[in-house]
Amino acid sequence: MNHVNNALLKSVAMSGLFKYLDKEAYQKAWNELNMIPRHYDSQQVIYGQDDLVFRPGIVHSGLVKGERLHVEGTSNLAYYYGRGEVFAFEGALSGKKTSPLQLTADDDTCVIFFDVQNIFNSTFEKLLVKGLMELLANDDIKKLYRIEILSKKGLRERILTHFYVLASKNNGCSFDLNMSQKQLARYLCVNRSALSYELNQMKREGIIILERRRVTLLAHMDVGDSGETEFGKNG
Repeated sequence: MNHVNNALLKSVAMSGLFKYLDKEAYQKAWNELNMIPRHYDSQQVIYGQDDLVFRPGIVHSGLVKGERLHVEGTSNLAYYYGRGEVFAFEGALSGKKTSPLQLTADDDTCVIFFDVQNIFNSTFEKLLVKGLMELLANDDIKKLYRIEILSKKGLRERILTHFYVLASKNNGCSFDLNMSQKQLARYLCVNRSALSYELNQMKREGIIILERRRVTLLAHMDVGDSGETEFGKNG
């Protein structure tokens, strides 16, 4: 049995795949799923759009972007995947076994690949399937949040909707961004300079504290009957 370090196991645990396993079982499950870490340079393609996919990946470090490519040469950013998030499992579990997105390392990135079919032959099959089902459900919720964010017309509304989703996931008013401002601008589909200006304006107005990639929300967001965004101080 190959021994794996705790940092890698923690990233897998963050994904939710091992949620129902005892920690003592992590090492054995790692080996049964044939988990293998692999490093990628920034902008190196992990899976091309329509490539065959048999092994989903869990991000251990760095960032993976998923883009939908179009025949005219343009692309649309679909998602960013940070540490503990799983990508390409929809392709691996689909009938065609192909990736609907081009998946690229957007920073120097380490990915943990695993054989999804081995889940169904594992000692921990029932517990892993339970974790996998929750993982799939959480991914659907993530997609719904993205739709909600992009439905907001105002720049500040998009930023705050995204920030409140992240704060909710962290069960508090503070959280760490897993992407740069350039990457955040792409994710929100806004101009980078406009995003930078708006973030600074929100800091001046006492709506957020922003220190490097650490964000603290100081005001809650409500939408009044008119549809306009209103703010109130937390607490």
